[in-house]
Amino acid sequence: MQLTFLRSEPEASNVKTFHFQKPEGFTYTAGQYQTWKLSPEGEPNDDQAHWFTISAPPSADTLTISTRVTDSAFKQKLNSLQAGDKITAEKVEGDFIWEDDQEVVLIAGGIGVTPYHSILLERDHGGKKLNATLVYGNRDDQVVFRDEFDELQTRHPELKVVYLIGEKLTAESLLKAAPEIRDRLTYLSGPEPMVDAIGDDLKAHGVTNLKQDWFPGYNESNY
Repeated sequence: MQLTFLRSEPEASNVKTFHFQKPEGFTYTAGQYQTWKLSPEGEPNDDQAHWFTISAPPSADTLTISTRVTDSAFKQKLNSLQAGDKITAEKVEGDFIWEDDQEVVLIAGGIGVTPYHSILLERDHGGKKLNATLVYGNRDDQVVFRDEFDELQTRHPELKVVYLIGEKLTAESLLKAAPEIRDRLTYLSGPEPMVDAIGDDLKAHGVTNLKQDWFPGYNESNY
């Protein structure tokens, strides 16, 4: 489908959110992703196409992606879009979604927090409880969406948000921050190498009830 670019806005550090007009009748579930193409022939992870989780909740007026603006050709082209420019997005995919009202743990490394932004805001919009612990690891104190998460936590006492700043995420640090990981379905999202390493580490500590979401193109130095 064709999407019309509307505007971008800065978040924290070098992260921007890019807004696109939502096509009439378009639906998706919070936490899902699409392939976004700057040209129709693009393939994911080349200069013309990339996978992105939709960072806006389905109830929002626009479709958004939130990403670090790096020196990559794709990100530079994305950042140069002007209002009215067109790009292509393919069908929505993914099962990294909150399927029921069970208590969960949400672990994010850096920009891997975007699915949780969509999920938590959509549940809040629908009047549902936010029975979750969000553990958000970031390399510095420029934390994306922090004001929104803090505001949600204020209004939802059942939501606990833990920020781990400048700390390497390991099974030990995560279990210390959120021992409930052992008893709850745990979601893990972030750079692919980080998610693989932490997932293996948690499994070695007896944690097996995991759902994982990999963000390609990032590593522990640029997430």
